[in-house]
Amino acid sequence: MTNSLSPQARAAIINYDPLQPHALSVTEFCRSVKISRSVFYKIRRRAVHESTAALHPRSRAPKTPARRYGPVVVNELVKIRKQLKSDGWDYGPRSIYYEASLQDGFPGGKVPSVATIARLLASVGHVDASPRKRPKSSYIPFVRATVMSLWQLDAFEYRLASGQTVTVYQLLDDASRFDVGTEAYTRHENSADAKDVLERAITAYGAPKELLSDNSLAFNQLRAGRIGSVEIFLASKGTMPISGLPGKPTTQGKNERSHQTLLRFLDAHQPTTLELLKAVIRRFRDHYNNRRPHQALDDATPRTAWDLLEHTPATEPIPLSVLEAKASQYSQARARRQGDLDRAALTISKTGDVLPDENAQDRTADQSLVDITRANRQVYYQGFHVSLPMTYADRQFYRTITDDSFLLTDPATGEIVFSFPLPMIALNVRDRYVAAYSIQGVELAYSTQHWDRKCAQYGEQFAQRQEEQPEVMAAR
Repeated sequence: MTNSLSPQARAAIINYDPLQPHALSVTEFCRSVKISRSVFYKIRRRAVHESTAALHPRSRAPKTPARRYGPVVVNELVKIRKQLKSDGWDYGPRSIYYEASLQDGFPGGKVPSVATIARLLASVGHVDASPRKRPKSSYIPFVRATVMSLWQLDAFEYRLASGQTVTVYQLLDDASRFDVGTEAYTRHENSADAKDVLERAITAYGAPKELLSDNSLAFNQLRAGRIGSVEIFLASKGTMPISGLPGKPTTQGKNERSHQTLLRFLDAHQPTTLELLKAVIRRFRDHYNNRRPHQALDDATPRTAWDLLEHTPATEPIPLSVLEAKASQYSQARARRQGDLDRAALTISKTGDVLPDENAQDRTADQSLVDITRANRQVYYQGFHVSLPMTYADRQFYRTITDDSFLLTDPATGEIVFSFPLPMIALNVRDRYVAAYSIQGVELAYSTQHWDRKCAQYGEQFAQRQEEQPEVMAAR
């Protein structure tokens, strides 16, 4: 209780004089400042012996700490940090704690806690500034409960020290983060090499129930309405190929994050040839799977999680008719979306009836290809700048304007990713800038939590105006 008292309250207690005329009694005074009599006399005694020091609480730090870490321990921690950094591994306090725990002769015989390691390294300036990151609480966790129920496949290009560019394929088990097959090839991303990676991994560990990848044609051609060689191979093993939504890389987030760890390791060793690169990858896989504890696995290694979790592999081949039906479904959906872009303008009354127009002529929709960049996340309509979320950055879209709709579509899939009815009605307009979430009837495919929240708020405002001013809204 005494530590929560402000200096002003302590000063009132010290200056209290019960002998003054009309002064409160000690009990009444203690009740007025909401303290006990024991606290009152404790602060008064401190004031007699310590003077103004009684205005502040005493430190709660122990006078004789249970353990002090000298320069020998700090030097060892810095040494481990430098070694991890030079080897290309994560070198934060948690990684340093793991490596120190594996040593037999750590100074003093006791490894400091993760928090203490962070404090000791900060005291000697061996701390990298933390970048601003999106909080983990804003992500929806996506993880399978059993091993072999889902693998994730992705690839990236890597430039060797000799200048040659190669392609690295990384294949991870979703539940255990176990690296079942990281391989490197000289050619660009293609189906033949992807199939070879999968064939090696399935031979070694068996076939998973599902394989998740992005929409690269080297991995999955179902969204394009076709069946590729990779899908046929997977179906023969009983594995269902699935892909994330276009523009949603967080669906393959585990693989995307593992690229960073692998790239840091490769950069630290600078292989010059494909053979040396493959040797470095083998070292990486051994350390990553068997030695490096994973924070997402409660500090267990991927090998430990792989061995302990239940295995649910594929059991029987998948008929090609299932894949054909899936590809046909994607193809039909794309055809319907494309057909919506080519419809002629119609005259529609407020009741929804189509009115005849003898003078109407067939017209094509106003359509153009637009680039959305990080620096300019806007589309333009009649001089207005309509803002878009960051999920639309660094992509191309078809902008289509009809008599009653404004549309953005994906050129590859034909999917409508952004639309709002015309004429445009918005509540958040500043000069020529319009917030997309404030447009009445707006629909967005790649939204964010912030965007959805703001759109819901403006949706409530539109509903309120419709209820309070129906004649005004109907006139629009």
